[in-house]
Amino acid sequence: MTRHDDTSHIHPPKRSEEPFKSLAMPIERASTVVFDDLESFERRVERLYDGFSYGLYGTPTSRQLEDHIAALEGGSRALVVPSGMAAITLTTMAVCHGGDRVLIPETFYGPAREMAARLLAPFGIDTVTYDPKLDGRLSALIDGRTQLVWVESPGSGTFEVQDVPAITAAAHEAGALVAVDNTWASHLLFKPLKHGVDVSMQALSKHAGGHGDLLMGSVAVNDESLFRRLKDTARFLGYGVSPEDCALCERGLMTMPVRMRQADSTALNIISWLSERPEVAQILHPSEPDHPGHLTWKRDFAGSAGVFSFVLQPELAPHQSEALRRMRLFRLGASWGGVHSLISVSDPRKGRSGLDWLKPGPVWRLSIGLEAVGDLLADLSQAFEHFAETRQTTVGDAKAAE
Repeated sequence: MTRHDDTSHIHPPKRSEEPFKSLAMPIERASTVVFDDLESFERRVERLYDGFSYGLYGTPTSRQLEDHIAALEGGSRALVVPSGMAAITLTTMAVCHGGDRVLIPETFYGPAREMAARLLAPFGIDTVTYDPKLDGRLSALIDGRTQLVWVESPGSGTFEVQDVPAITAAAHEAGALVAVDNTWASHLLFKPLKHGVDVSMQALSKHAGGHGDLLMGSVAVNDESLFRRLKDTARFLGYGVSPEDCALCERGLMTMPVRMRQADSTALNIISWLSERPEVAQILHPSEPDHPGHLTWKRDFAGSAGVFSFVLQPELAPHQSEALRRMRLFRLGASWGGVHSLISVSDPRKGRSGLDWLKPGPVWRLSIGLEAVGDLLADLSQAFEHFAETRQTTVGDAKAAE
């Protein structure tokens, strides 16, 4: 049939049906999904959970990534959403409703704590923060209105390790669900679903993406009804993911084990170097014998990630800016888990209690990338040379004053 040029520009010739196989994930983009007959079109809502009804609700590309994540997590189902923050919001809103309570640790991701105050509270969902060191004693805070307990282990900034099995037992006994932000460890170092947790969440922007150019989050579960609640809530919130981003994430997963092992190895070398520096007051890493939750980490985790913090001596606080300015490889940035090494400076004491174990002084968080360890140590040395010069000047001034 001869077609007008206008039509031919929209409808290309039929593609060859010869099989095509590639190692790369195929990228299939869509908003509209078309159907072969009226019956299929009218029953498209039945395809929300396992089929394809509209691009926003899933494409073959996003479903392949979700199936892969579910398998890696040891779960039956997974869902990918636009960010780790979206995954936290989705999980909480799928489980909690007006009049309910949700418990979150004081170490929880900062923007998520703000979300709880500014988004959940107006919906009548109460948020209670708790000391991450409570572990099984958390049961005292769980009442009949508590529907969800969040865990982040290790916690943001200070890296306390929580006893997930103990917390899960206490929550389940009271009828509450448990969700774990497992981004630091990922499924490689800790599998929450294997420890009885209901929802395992990750910010795929970090280790999985691995290159600082991807925003995505995931939730994995073993319960089909919970998965459908999450899927429906994601649909009503309008959460969708780009197939291009899914392909980037799938590619990142392929190299993730190698990257994480290398970053951890480098991090442990840097920790050894920092431990000898007089400018450092404390190392915040689960492998440290005196770190909160160290024994739990040894019991439950398969290793550590290349992200940790350390505390500088208090008198160095005014000199941080110049020290950071001297560095060339470590860049100031709030994210982590990628191939580039990053530094984040913060004060984790704000809004926290039970931090008597944390020594005074500025806290620097390092995310170790894939640069050579010698180069990273040389870069850190530039900052610490400034600190050393500052300390010598301070001592000299004190002696002169005598």
